[in-house]
Amino acid sequence: MPIELQCTDPMTAEDLADPDVPEKLVELVEGELVTMAPAGTFHNTVAMNILFLFRQFCREHPEFSYGGDNDGFIIQRNPDTVLSPDASLFRRRSLSGAPWLEFAPEIAVEVLSPSNSRTEMAFKRHRYFDAGTEQFWLVDPEKRQIEFHERDGRVLVATGEEVIEGTGIASGMHISLTELFRDR
Repeated sequence: MPIELQCTDPMTAEDLADPDVPEKLVELVEGELVTMAPAGTFHNTVAMNILFLFRQFCREHPEFSYGGDNDGFIIQRNPDTVLSPDASLFRRRSLSGAPWLEFAPEIAVEVLSPSNSRTEMAFKRHRYFDAGTEQFWLVDPEKRQIEFHERDGRVLVATGEEVIEGTGIASGMHISLTELFRDR
């Protein structure tokens, strides 16, 4: 007996507003819903510390804004891709009132968790860069390390108790690894 396959259309960013779609812990990659596992306490602490850093920076630079893991960025249409970095920094823009931002953040930050792979992070980094992101920060809480990736291919790896001076959109930012990896 032949098996009938049902083809469904790819999801769109607008479909994410459906009440049947989980409110959190999902992204949309080329029309496919991707569910993410909860990341863990230290991951969340590190992500919050980065948000505090971005919040302070934005107080001093009101032309910028920041977001956390509930802020989705539509970085591709047809099929739609909506990614939600753990933290982001971006230039202020006129907002449409839509639930998701229809641009790529200038800085996208992903904090590794046990459910992530480096391959997944490389995929996201390339997607962000293709959409116009200037910097991608990959934070490894276990190693207490940050990889600062620039769109032009340069990479700076910081570990230990370093204080890194921000570049590009983050010029003037002082990134203390001791503070970022401080456990509550």
